[in-house]
Amino acid sequence: MLLYLTSNQKSGLIDGTAPEMLMPSKKLVGKFSLKSFVTKDMRNYATAKFFLIDAACIEESGEDFTLALRSFRMMFSARIIVILSGCEDMSGCIQRLLSIGITNLITAETLEDAADELKEALSDEGMQRYVTPSQVSSQPEPQRKSEPEPEDKIIPYRWNAKNVRIAVAGAQRRSGVTVTAFNLAAWLTARGAETAYIEVNTNRHLQLLLNVYEAAPTGEHYAIDGIDCYLTNEPDRDYQFIIYDCGVMQTPTSVFREADHRLLCGSVLPYEIPAFHKALEVCGGLEVRPVAISVPGEFREYCRELFGGELEMAEASHDLFANRINGKLYKRLVEPYIMGERRL
Repeated sequence: MLLYLTSNQKSGLIDGTAPEMLMPSKKLVGKFSLKSFVTKDMRNYATAKFFLIDAACIEESGEDFTLALRSFRMMFSARIIVILSGCEDMSGCIQRLLSIGITNLITAETLEDAADELKEALSDEGMQRYVTPSQVSSQPEPQRKSEPEPEDKIIPYRWNAKNVRIAVAGAQRRSGVTVTAFNLAAWLTARGAETAYIEVNTNRHLQLLLNVYEAAPTGEHYAIDGIDCYLTNEPDRDYQFIIYDCGVMQTPTSVFREADHRLLCGSVLPYEIPAFHKALEVCGGLEVRPVAISVPGEFREYCRELFGGELEMAEASHDLFANRINGKLYKRLVEPYIMGERRL
């Protein structure tokens, strides 16, 4: 699906292109705060494959516009296409967007030329005129659709846990560490557990999220969707579970070594297997649960033979606060702490 945020002046841009490409589309016309749309409304359109934005209909500009798009890329997998036609600071806008890896940029002044550029941006390869070799790898790879748990109603559990520490690290960059850590925290929170998320890496993704969600501090933490989030490794109260986002595994940190449970996330596609092996070797004798994310079905048996039966298979997720995805994996991890269902 193509999701289009547009002003009245450019609302007709997709009228010919989308039907011609046999692509279902959803058009939203008006004035939008992109920051608010990303954090509050985009979840309703999480299955969209393309996100087309007319910059003229967005309230934010300059760095604020770029910040909102960075947040979108962290949370969703849709290809971003930005219409800059009529933008006053065209050169500055292009440079800011290219700096965060957005290369599908429509700059044509006429509707006909803009429609031609849109077709290029919607093609399998995307728009190539702004792509350099260093930017090719920064584009998100196609992922299989995440499948939620087949569960009609989430039933909370009774927990026997106090400050159980779960460390999540990655074999390489963009291996799903932050999404996995947040999804695990969201899964636990939805099932009645008191859960904290602590960022213990240098990526500073949490600071970006706090800005986007306009989260206010309570003591030493910030609450987002019921999860207490910390920028420092100093919780100001007890929790049943504490999730540590450790970033890429270079060498085991004290937080990772001292955790009660450890997840190592990564891809095990053929060209990424060496990085996964290396990360596991770096962990030495630590008990680690390897998690392979978004592995094609035909490749799974080979992966299990290569890494052993303890290898967990996880589906890719693009919603930080999804509380159903990969539930079987998370339940196996915390099952020793479940005392039974809590009927309300």
